[in-house]
Amino acid sequence: MSTTTGTDREIIITRTVKAPRALVFEAWSDPEHLAHWYGPNGFVTKTISMDFRVGGHWKFTMTGPDGTVFPNTVVYKEITPVERMVHDHGDWENYTLFEATITFIETDGGTLITLRNLFPTKEARDLVVEKYGAIEGGHQTLARLDEYLSQRS
Repeated sequence: MSTTTGTDREIIITRTVKAPRALVFEAWSDPEHLAHWYGPNGFVTKTISMDFRVGGHWKFTMTGPDGTVFPNTVVYKEITPVERMVHDHGDWENYTLFEATITFIETDGGTLITLRNLFPTKEARDLVVEKYGAIEGGHQTLARLDEYLSQRS
């Protein structure tokens, strides 16, 4: 697993998971899968609604270990099955806190996932890193995905 910052507005996290690319993509696009792994350690994700298509929305909550509920909304901008998805990610009032691009590249024995989050400003990026632990949370989320998929493949 690795992290780079790209520009001063980006967070880029990569991880290779030991699962076929089609299964990895399905885990990102099906709320039944997402409930089992999406979010940092100790968080519970509950899908309110999901319309997985370009222009569709995924509305969900993430509940932290302390009981704090974080409302989230994703608006899908691009979907290339098993290869890539791009979406705006925000809360229930502001749909565009950042743009996420997730790519899935088949490798020997697994899938390389690259999660690239692009923020509107350096200050917005720094806020989520410092206040919400976005980098560590991203690593934990991909680790949870890897663990979940290892039980399924």
